[in-house]
Amino acid sequence: MRFTLLLAAACVTLAATASAQLTDLQPGRNFPNGPTAFGGNHTENIDIGDVDNDGDFDVIVANGGDSGPQPNRIFINRGGLQGGTVGTFQEQTNTRFAGVPNDTSRDIEFADIDNDGDLDIYVSNRGTNANGGETSRFYINQGGLQGGTIGFYSEDTNGRWGNLVSVPLSKEIGAQDGQGPWRDFSCDCDFGDLDDDGDLDLFHSSYGLNINGTEDARVFLNDGTGRFNELWPWINSGADIKTHTLDIDLADFDGDYDLDVFCASRDSQARVWINNCYSPVGDQPFQDTTQISLINQGATLTGGNNYEAEFGDLDGDGDFDVWVKNYNGNTDRLLRNNGPVGSGGVVTFTQMNGWLKGDPVVDENEVDFLDFDSDGDLDTFGANFSGTNWLYAGGLAQGLTAGQGYYHRTGTTSGGSLYSWDELPSSGNSQTSLDGECADMDNDGDPDILIGNDAGGANRYFENVLGVPDTHAPTFERFTDQCDKPAGSNTVIHAQVRDNDNYYVINYYNVDLEYSINGGGSFTTVDMFAQGGQQFRGVIPAQPSGTTVQYRVRATDTAGNVGLSVLRAFQQAGSTYNNIGFGLAGTSGVPALSGSGTWAGGTAGSINLTNARPFSVAGLFVGFTNNPTPAWGGMLVPVPFLGPFLLSTDGAGNLSIPVASFPKDIPCGLEIYLQYGIEDPVAIGAVALSNATRVVTP
Repeated sequence: MRFTLLLAAACVTLAATASAQLTDLQPGRNFPNGPTAFGGNHTENIDIGDVDNDGDFDVIVANGGDSGPQPNRIFINRGGLQGGTVGTFQEQTNTRFAGVPNDTSRDIEFADIDNDGDLDIYVSNRGTNANGGETSRFYINQGGLQGGTIGFYSEDTNGRWGNLVSVPLSKEIGAQDGQGPWRDFSCDCDFGDLDDDGDLDLFHSSYGLNINGTEDARVFLNDGTGRFNELWPWINSGADIKTHTLDIDLADFDGDYDLDVFCASRDSQARVWINNCYSPVGDQPFQDTTQISLINQGATLTGGNNYEAEFGDLDGDGDFDVWVKNYNGNTDRLLRNNGPVGSGGVVTFTQMNGWLKGDPVVDENEVDFLDFDSDGDLDTFGANFSGTNWLYAGGLAQGLTAGQGYYHRTGTTSGGSLYSWDELPSSGNSQTSLDGECADMDNDGDPDILIGNDAGGANRYFENVLGVPDTHAPTFERFTDQCDKPAGSNTVIHAQVRDNDNYYVINYYNVDLEYSINGGGSFTTVDMFAQGGQQFRGVIPAQPSGTTVQYRVRATDTAGNVGLSVLRAFQQAGSTYNNIGFGLAGTSGVPALSGSGTWAGGTAGSINLTNARPFSVAGLFVGFTNNPTPAWGGMLVPVPFLGPFLLSTDGAGNLSIPVASFPKDIPCGLEIYLQYGIEDPVAIGAVALSNATRVVTP
């Protein structure tokens, strides 16, 4: 899904002093009036997205949670196709969300699960009974592949679950095995392309039946059509996110272009899992690195009480740091990403001591990043269940560092205030807040704030009236530096986009891959797929052998600012398998070594031997160095690094080694040399040698 939101506000210089710069747009002005106001009571979660593809953000609200069944709701922004005023909203639950039941929902998410260019909806339900609660639900947007009207939804829960894995009752209560819906005490979930195949997968946590619950997180892989099959086991120590897992977030911590996992829990250790998509540990693609990533580096989160974690580049070094909101009486933690360390490349986090001033130590449930003053760094909004909601001002743009208090609560002074806006209006405080979302809801170029409240409190919409539009273009922390590619192979390019916007809003940016052929002046544009975690994926189709391909990435943010990466190039090369000779004849002449496939990570191929002696032992030598050395009367080319792998030819003197999936972590441009030695009494030295073959990984 792509959005190009229009910048509507003129640039206004920030005044040295200002009155309150957030206006509480009371229900009845920008949202419907009445007892349920914006969203209803007992709101657990809010999400934003463009339901009708008209260029503005609409709103969905999850209600119920621990408080009992409530209907979920959808609100349509009246700008764009609606012909009204952008930033005003109308509830259209009964028409667009028809037949929505009363649920005990803890999370609601927009995601284009069927890759048809519109936003579908997933509802995560906690449930209220010992048999596993309610079924979590899929609602499919009827536009795109559905052939209906975009922005209208039909439930298709049963049709979206594929094979579900049976797990012990001690770990899950009331699970339904095989096909069909599943039920447990669901909580937070996040969609992202976990296996790098161009569709959105689902990482799901469970809240638990009670304080001592042991329900596990679950991982479901999208089959490309919007059906989800469970991945199990998915982690090297078992799927042990247990006991009130309240928040799950996906991001590439270690810079290898796959999505890792951070988990916040109320009652147990915060956890870190590194995605081994490019080098799976057996059949378990996630590795639990908590003991290295957190505990050993001083960022001790063993006591739980972690309600929420949010990612952002807090220190400006280009990687994802973490802000952890904690349960009542526990201070927030800012965790700095130190990058991968050690031979295993495990990422570590340390506490950013001295970077946070004025933490209220209250019952905080949600944190969201926004650049409230449009100065280019990340400010922060905090939603509190039993305390005051706060704005924290970031000081990176002002040159503040650790010890100076990088983050200050607004309205306070620490050595002279650098910030001109006041606190949230009093109507936004002490509202039993459970969630907040920050985005430009009125298309005027600055971020606004939505707040979801529990305990019957009306939800709130605060409009940013500071008057400073965003002029900061997206940047590219990294994007793929591609080696030459073999003939016939597509080229996958990843780009990690950074900006001064909300972490999840960047997923809605218009990001394009542009490429030109042989230095031509025109570029072909390919829409890049939003994988989650501010990462995008695009594919350059295979070009004729010898073609030089230049490529770059263009990103447009919600304010219309355009970022353009540097220009890079690669060449579409010749055959993957290059015969360099040095064969030694045997019974049937010189054995022939060839292969199929491109050696691109995750693709299939084979290594083939023909014209060898039938029913004979064959040893495959593999090395990374070309150094012809006398052996058995001929020349052994590879300097053996692996092997020989001893196999046997068939009755025709042939041998094929199928490769279901070449390892995804093989670096591009790696030279690999292959050669067979075959037991053969006719050959000089009783060993025939195949030709040597050079493989270059794409």
